[in-house]
Amino acid sequence: MRQFTYISTAAALAESDIDAILESAQTRNPLNDITGFLLYNGRNFLQLIEGPRSALMTLMVRLAVDRRHSGIVRLEDHPITKRVCPEWTMHRIQLSESVDRRRDELDQALPPALDAVVRRTVLNFASLN
Repeated sequence: MRQFTYISTAAALAESDIDAILESAQTRNPLNDITGFLLYNGRNFLQLIEGPRSALMTLMVRLAVDRRHSGIVRLEDHPITKRVCPEWTMHRIQLSESVDRRRDELDQALPPALDAVVRRTVLNFASLN
């Protein structure tokens, strides 16, 4: 089992588009044994996905041609023995409007078992606006 964390640049999206992304992921991911979470700051996505390597690679290929975002950069890719978000088929973690409060609020919302390096990457994303 592996865990990927990536960022990408979002196209011009409405809130309904984000809802559709989440709905699709929550339907498809259980069929492929994928779990994870999504952050969206209005310009960029950060997503953590975990599951069998082959399922993650297939998902990354599909994401690469998804017109709702571009410029995918995989930041983390490492083997895991245990999921950090086993119950989240795809969970959206909301970012506060206040950039000053985002890091603290996000730190509280992240799974406690999240690897320290991945946690730092995700918290740094919160500073982007």
